[in-house]
Amino acid sequence: MRWILFALLAAGAVAYARWVYRSVDLPVPGARRLWPVRAAALVLVLLLLFDPVLPWGGMGSSARWVLLDTSLSMTADGEGEPAWAEASARAEALRAEGWRVVTFGTAANLVDDTTEPIPDQPSTRLSPALALAAEGGAREVRVLTDMRLEDEVSVRSALDVLPLAVSFERFGGEARNAGILAIDVADRAGPDMGGTATVEIHGGSEGDTLSIEIFEEDGLLTQVSTAAPGPGLRRSVEVELPPAAASGLIRYEAALDAADDFAPDDRAVTYGRVGVTEEGGVVLVSFAADWEPRYLLPVLGRSTGLDATGYIRAGADRFVPMGPASARGEPVDSSAARQALDGAALVVLHGLHDGLDAWGRGLLSIGPRRIIFPSDPAGAAMADVATGVPRSGEWYVSPELPPSPIAGELAGAARDGLPPLRHLMVPTSADGIVRPLLVQLRGGGPAEGPVVLRIRDGGRDAVVLASGFWRWAARESARDAYDALWAGVAGWLLRDRTLAGSELRPARWAVPRGEDVDWLVPPSRTGYGVRVRAGEDQVLDTTFAADGVASTGPLAPGRYRYAVVDPAGDSIDAGRFDVNGTTADMVPTVVEQARLAAAGGASSDTGQGGRPLRTLPWPYLVIIGLLCAEWFGRRRSGLR
Repeated sequence: MRWILFALLAAGAVAYARWVYRSVDLPVPGARRLWPVRAAALVLVLLLLFDPVLPWGGMGSSARWVLLDTSLSMTADGEGEPAWAEASARAEALRAEGWRVVTFGTAANLVDDTTEPIPDQPSTRLSPALALAAEGGAREVRVLTDMRLEDEVSVRSALDVLPLAVSFERFGGEARNAGILAIDVADRAGPDMGGTATVEIHGGSEGDTLSIEIFEEDGLLTQVSTAAPGPGLRRSVEVELPPAAASGLIRYEAALDAADDFAPDDRAVTYGRVGVTEEGGVVLVSFAADWEPRYLLPVLGRSTGLDATGYIRAGADRFVPMGPASARGEPVDSSAARQALDGAALVVLHGLHDGLDAWGRGLLSIGPRRIIFPSDPAGAAMADVATGVPRSGEWYVSPELPPSPIAGELAGAARDGLPPLRHLMVPTSADGIVRPLLVQLRGGGPAEGPVVLRIRDGGRDAVVLASGFWRWAARESARDAYDALWAGVAGWLLRDRTLAGSELRPARWAVPRGEDVDWLVPPSRTGYGVRVRAGEDQVLDTTFAADGVASTGPLAPGRYRYAVVDPAGDSIDAGRFDVNGTTADMVPTVVEQARLAAAGGASSDTGQGGRPLRTLPWPYLVIIGLLCAEWFGRRRSGLR
């Protein structure tokens, strides 16, 4: 049936190529002889889509792959030897028989014959390795793993559709483990105040009691006991902290006092501020109940590399914090919110309306860089943008992209099929404003701007005149457009503005395991560098050529100290940061092989010899040659 369909489509492609040259193009002498060239190119492209297995090529190393699990869970010292010892020996034996070895964990990587794989990946994701094997022409795949797969659902889907004959070999026995996934300490206004730490734990056996120790700058601060969540489960534990011993940026560490078979997830590190507020971050204040702040704040934090903190007004003098640094903090008063706003690099005011009190209206006098979300024309007038009443209906994004300072960011994002916006307020005058995005009522009619950019005395504003942008972020297919819009707006607002004051420092004080170490480089520190040490050993010495957020790649878990070096080589500043050693690799429970064996419907007939057509270079070269020959022939005959 498959090849009958191919024959029908190929016949249609040939007929189409002949019809174009015979009936559509001008009857130029000699040009009609070119239709077989186009037909051959179309048929060959169609053949690549059907991807037949050629009878030659055999089941060599290019068709037989070993996927070796190099995640940290393979080092768990359970029953007998760790899984890694047996699995790596098995992979080496299969490589000697001609199999190609590919490691997988967080990502899939081809292993050179001289490379010694190391089990250091913080997660176990098999589906990308299966996709790589299928794209690389593999037909038979053996997976050597402890079966703690983070993406079981994706693996089962891949086995259903990919043309692979997959078998699993499990290594390692049952491992006893309980661990700490993260610790978060809320910022405090002063050292005389108590605090709260949130510790996320996992694993253990049901009925067990886990003991958690909290350290402040290496000194034991407090200890609590809690029930174990159980295998494959997580739970957050709130721990009350006594007043801090000092002010400043304080290092906190949570340690689990448990005798188990896996040590990397027994400790986690974070930093908290006591008595100090970081200047130069993103601060959002919302006066209305809406979904927008929930989606907007993380995007602004990621795109700018700055700390992002939000406050939702829940009363006359009551603000509920939001954001990663204080998501579980206690409500604060208006003075604390105002203090954060005074030092912000980017201010976001959400929900300005006609009934706003004097305190809220006073916020419009601060912040040289602002994103303003008015709820009505009176709120827009507070931002010096005069508008009409909100227009109801569904406003769809226009495919036309007007010239603007953020057109480059928006050009790379798909704008088709975005959820419509609502309650659009149209400016009564276009003087002094730029519309980076256009929308049309029900997809037709005059185009209007749901966001306007304006430069004012002493700063810049982005005024949002429509509601419902959060629906883009809530839909996976539209999330890229949401990120591109607000990253572009934030970049324009912060242009020529020093990031995080004038301090060159790490973007995060506690970097997750395996992730890049990012640095905030202010314009005034371009040409400066950092020297990073772990103990007495220097592990990094680099100079930053541009301002913004620069990455120096991942570092091994541990404590680090850094020194900022000016162009003359003198050290002008110093600090510290940590790379967290904890991992969630032991959270997934062991997947039963029977559940995966039930999948793989597309793999029943793939054990045959041969090589997939898509893995050979000559079909692509032939297609390029045919297209070039047709183009040359058409130009010689006078056709375009």
